[in-house]
Amino acid sequence: MRVKTKTAADIMVPIDSYVTINKDATLYEAIIALRGAMHSEGKAWHGHRSVLVLGDGGKLVGILTMSGLLRAAGLKEIDDDPEIKAESWGWYYVNQLREETKMRVRDFMRPLDLYTVDASVAVIDIALTLLKYQVNSLPVLKQGKPVGIVRSLDVFMVIDEFFH
Repeated sequence: MRVKTKTAADIMVPIDSYVTINKDATLYEAIIALRGAMHSEGKAWHGHRSVLVLGDGGKLVGILTMSGLLRAAGLKEIDDDPEIKAESWGWYYVNQLREETKMRVRDFMRPLDLYTVDASVAVIDIALTLLKYQVNSLPVLKQGKPVGIVRSLDVFMVIDEFFH
């Protein structure tokens, strides 16, 4: 099958291959779940760079990416900043932040319906969508139901056919 006729369904990772976590889980729990899905071959780590987020009744409601987790980690850095603590409002702010360090997955996930592609979408259109929204993965829907995830890596692995 030539790349020009390949679709999201042809290159996606099936949804049941992904780690899932509940939207009410803490970010720490999400990190542990994602880390558990990684494996090492020598010095390089391999695995998915996101977890699928489940809501009530096990319904898929979002995706939490490593980028989202790293952004959340940046908030922790504020807690250790002496300049913020030196300000009169700093202690109050830091204490509030500390009380809310049990940040939940739902607070940092990308909602499922924000950016998606249909299973029938062509690879070139997937690439354009990834670029347009500046994301590295998109949930794939078939008849409105999530069936997989297509990643920039999946597009990259077949894109060479466009150049010959």
